[in-house]
Amino acid sequence: MFWVIGLVIFSPFQSSSTNDKYLIPEGFEGDIQVNYNVQGAPALEKEGKYDIIPIREDGTYDTSKPEMEYGMVTDQYFYVDSEGRRTPIDVRCIYVGGNGSSEVGSTIIHHTYLKVTRTKCSDDYRAWGS
Repeated sequence: MFWVIGLVIFSPFQSSSTNDKYLIPEGFEGDIQVNYNVQGAPALEKEGKYDIIPIREDGTYDTSKPEMEYGMVTDQYFYVDSEGRRTPIDVRCIYVGGNGSSEVGSTIIHHTYLKVTRTKCSDDYRAWGS
């Protein structure tokens, strides 16, 4: 008699790329925190393959989307003025700080952290955030 054993691997990754488009208030400089799985918060709108993340004046945004996407970072960053016009932000002005989570009651809130600068744009800033 011979046996065949199969192995199924489940990955927490929902996509192979991140595909987020951050809309940051014109002139903003500092820390950004996006919170996922926030009850009562809006879902993320889509623009083509990108999730739209409209950052508030305080550098935060809450969404009901249960989890951020993982994989190759394909994100885009824009400053947005009061008229809604977008200006691309050089990736050397963005530091991607990582992800984390916290628990509110029995709900796990996922976080992603970024920093944006207008004055320190460089390869070092992109890599280290300073």
